[in-house]
Amino acid sequence: MTRLDEVRKFLEYDGARGVIIEPAYRRGHVIERLFDVMNDYNPGVIVKAGLGSGEILLALARRGSGYIVVVEPSLELARRFLEAHKGEPAMDRVHFIIGDFHDFPVDYYKADLLLCADCMNIFDSSRCVDEFRRALQFDGILFLAGVVLDNADVDGAYDDFIHSLFPLHNDYYLEDDLKTMMDLNEFRFLKGTVIDFPMDMGAFTSYFKELYPEVSVERARGIAVELSPVLSELYGFQGDSFREKYFLGCFMRNKPEPEKR
Repeated sequence: MTRLDEVRKFLEYDGARGVIIEPAYRRGHVIERLFDVMNDYNPGVIVKAGLGSGEILLALARRGSGYIVVVEPSLELARRFLEAHKGEPAMDRVHFIIGDFHDFPVDYYKADLLLCADCMNIFDSSRCVDEFRRALQFDGILFLAGVVLDNADVDGAYDDFIHSLFPLHNDYYLEDDLKTMMDLNEFRFLKGTVIDFPMDMGAFTSYFKELYPEVSVERARGIAVELSPVLSELYGFQGDSFREKYFLGCFMRNKPEPEKR
């Protein structure tokens, strides 16, 4: 099984449960800020990287009049969603392309707004950003939503905890490092915020154990104990409770500098 096959398997599993990608408890925050961006920039073509739970897509489709394209790696997930919403008038504006974020099947400069929520850590983020930049118009908007590390977590203690549970996880960025990475990739930061969401260790570990039986929940808890000074201070690890830091940010693709004569 290739890495992309494993990603598809996870997307199909999570798409039916909505635990990691676009979970209900933070979905409203994403939609609220996304609508603010749409009010400010009035995008004609919106590209969504990943279907997720489908609820954010439905909110987009039911609002405004723009053309919406969803790039989704899993054909099965797209089929499920389309079958469930067959005949809904808002879906007439939605078009699916089955494809990989590493070879993004959207032509140069086609998107006015590109949204990626909760997917960057299961793909190669640098390749994704390269592809997203290519697909965006100059002055186009990239809206990113996803978990970040506390800026003080320079050794990635929270990453170590997630790695022990989730084999597909790459790494999260420190909040400031994410902004720096985007700046180096020709995106300027416009605005954003980080929200702390309470999490339950028992539910979190059980979710991953169901998909990955080989995962050792005991090891994950052991890492939480081993790294407890950092995890407790930065993420509130205490008993079965902790907090996850969630970044909602808006970036604009830079225009090239005019050539000097």
